[in-house]
Amino acid sequence: MQFSTVIGQLEVKSRLIKSVKENRVSHALLFLGAEGSGSLPLAIAFAQYLVCENQGEDDACGKCPACVKMKKLVHPDVTFSYPVTTREKLKNPKSVDFITEWRKAVLHNPYLGYNEWITELDSENKQGNISVDESADILHRLSLKSVEAPYKIVIIWLAEKMNAAASNKMLKIIEEPPDQTFFFLISENYEQILPTILSRTQLVKLKKINDEDMTNALMERHSLAKESAQNIAHRSGGNYLEAMNLIHHHDEEQNENKRFLEWMRACLKMNLKTINDLTQELADTSREQQKLFLQNGLHILRECLVINYADSSMIHFEGEELESFRKFSPFVNANNAERFIEEFNKAHFHLERNANFKILFADLSFKVNGLLHVK
Repeated sequence: MQFSTVIGQLEVKSRLIKSVKENRVSHALLFLGAEGSGSLPLAIAFAQYLVCENQGEDDACGKCPACVKMKKLVHPDVTFSYPVTTREKLKNPKSVDFITEWRKAVLHNPYLGYNEWITELDSENKQGNISVDESADILHRLSLKSVEAPYKIVIIWLAEKMNAAASNKMLKIIEEPPDQTFFFLISENYEQILPTILSRTQLVKLKKINDEDMTNALMERHSLAKESAQNIAHRSGGNYLEAMNLIHHHDEEQNENKRFLEWMRACLKMNLKTINDLTQELADTSREQQKLFLQNGLHILRECLVINYADSSMIHFEGEELESFRKFSPFVNANNAERFIEEFNKAHFHLERNANFKILFADLSFKVNGLLHVK
């Protein structure tokens, strides 16, 4: 995976390459960026540049044996850690147990998101994490000498998923790694990482992908007409994963938006039958789908605020869907918007911690009823 495959982020790419040329690469980098900004492909591209046997001025050569291995994610001196879940016959899972699934998922989509990865694992509603057993496995990997490259590189995807025991076990080696060893931590949530881990890393911050870079990527990679690419780029909010979802799941997204509006109308009128039917319908889906429903709801609430108070060019909806949300948007206003966001985030937080969905959703429905009547 080369720098050329990473959308935008030109300033960060330039800074990383310069650090190599000046021999100033930090032993522990934290690639921080929102979902879909490209933190994972950028970290992999940087690892490939480091192990490349014929580095170019602004990218890896893409042809040497090391680059060929990196394209397949099989370079022996570049290893990965990522959230995994338990299975019936695998009570203490480690990343290596899922390496086949990992390579397949990342090669299919380097802008992989947590929800997509957990779905790939078929986790049966279990939450993925990086455990102390994984930390022990990382220490074991680093006790071995490098095989081909002058460096050993460990890429830890979604470092915020390391539990406390795993983080504490990694502290010493991240602070004082073996010679020619690099840690690339990737995170979407800075505040969820142990402060003692943060203090041992150098921050590489990625911005969301700008509309111009996103538009060009969509035109080149998905053969979209310029107008369609611009529309999707605008709606995606700098998230390439969201842009791909908009391309491939447009009908599904519209159905989810309709279901959200149906729920809002039921809450407004306190139509208990409809609320109960929707609760049962959502309860039959996976935990990740339930979380996505709440996340999509937050997105819709923010869009309603944009419709009410911002420039029309910032609205992501269009056509009949836009008209439906124009009618609903007056119920989301300056007096209740903060509470809406707070309650949805709170529900998402408890859902992540395995709260009973039916109880949680019923409680949220009653709270939404009160908020919808705030003028």
